[in-house]
Amino acid sequence: VNAVANVLGPKGEKTADPAEAVATLVSGLAQGVRSARLAAAE
Repeated sequence: VNAVANVLGPKGEKTADPAEAVATLVSGLAQGVRSARLAAAE
């Protein structure tokens, strides 16, 4: 979530690509779900 929040600077200006931030967030969530499923299967 911080990756998405950090897209905006302190004055509200865009400092990074919002789409890239969302892609990073989704990728991290998917990795966490994958890890949890593998741990549960063991």
